[in-house]
Amino acid sequence: MKEKNIANNIINSTIKTENSYFELKNKEQGITLVALVITIIILIILATVAINFAFGNNGLIQRAEDARDYYVNDTSYTDESITNVESYLNDIIGGNGGSSSGAKTLVQAFNDGEIKVGDYVNYTPEAHEPITVGTSETGYTDSKNISGGTDQTFSQNANTTWRVLGLSEDGQHLLLTSGSPIKKDGKIDLEDEEIDDPYLVLESYIGADNCVNVLNKISSLYHNSSLADETRSMTIEDLENVIGDMTVVPPTSAGNDGYVYLTSDESRTPIGQTSRYPSYTYDSNDYTLTNPPQSATAGEKVNADAWMFMYTTDGTTRADYIDERVYDMLFKDTTEDGNYAKSYWLASPGVKAVSSYAYFGPGAVYDGGAGSGYSLFNSGDDWNASGFAVRPVVVLKSNITVEQIQVIEDQTEETWNTTGGMSYGASAI
Repeated sequence: MKEKNIANNIINSTIKTENSYFELKNKEQGITLVALVITIIILIILATVAINFAFGNNGLIQRAEDARDYYVNDTSYTDESITNVESYLNDIIGGNGGSSSGAKTLVQAFNDGEIKVGDYVNYTPEAHEPITVGTSETGYTDSKNISGGTDQTFSQNANTTWRVLGLSEDGQHLLLTSGSPIKKDGKIDLEDEEIDDPYLVLESYIGADNCVNVLNKISSLYHNSSLADETRSMTIEDLENVIGDMTVVPPTSAGNDGYVYLTSDESRTPIGQTSRYPSYTYDSNDYTLTNPPQSATAGEKVNADAWMFMYTTDGTTRADYIDERVYDMLFKDTTEDGNYAKSYWLASPGVKAVSSYAYFGPGAVYDGGAGSGYSLFNSGDDWNASGFAVRPVVVLKSNITVEQIQVIEDQTEETWNTTGGMSYGASAI
């Protein structure tokens, strides 16, 4: 009986244990399901918060875009600030090796009347090797055996003086020019006598085509990269700028002269003249330049732009409308023999018409005036080989100060021997 009770107790205990296990198992499964549901809900909440945080009105994406825009704007502002600071410092120290004392710029001094046209200054160019130009650039063939060769070499002359030419057209740069033209190296034999041969010789259509490049190339001998933006050949426009604004009135018809007058002169008193033929028409036999606008087809009408500004009233005396310093610097003959055949080069090619012919060449100061065209060849078959004096123009940097370049006492210019200096021969092509 006792054993039976023991057995029943064991069975009942086993059943209770199994029931407890299944109850516990069911309870665990219930807890796991609840945890899963809660986890999903939390994830949904987190996802909603994350989406709103990223894409909301003040969300992460918006803040990133705002930060990008702020960076761009701030960088632009910083760059502008740096530029302003650099400009301010340049104004103070003169830039490019300038003074640290905040000295007045040359442009300011000119505007204040402390520097005037014609003043001598102590400009010094950098050292440069000699420059040689040959036939391919000048067209010069030395057919008359005058110069003893076609290559023409120019070397820097330490005795070259420098004078104030005025302000650039935009008023931002002071211009300088040499006190006298640049001489060429070497001498020539003329009538059993050796004389200086200072002139650049240009010939025919090649010389007319390349005149500006050749003269600018030679003028670069006197460049100073720390002081000047460029050094180039003088132009007709430079003369107009220093003398005063001029108006050119073209001829109304063939045979009637046009004229030139100072724009400020209400009476329009003529101070020069233009070619009496306002244009010409090409025919099939015309000999033309290789570059437009001078080149044209047969039957095409081309405007003539040559004109002459007369700086003296009778070829020997200064006219009232020219400042004495300007006249002395640009027009006065400083040669020993007073020969007015001397020609100053001007890198402004012109075209003039005479009857049915057109003439081409560079501008020049010669024979009592400044012309926009000096004939090197015409539309027929005639050419000239002529000598020109090289007159450089230095365009100073706008921030150069009176401490860097100063006005000095007037200097004495070297004389030029003009004997035989203009004509080097002419012929049919």
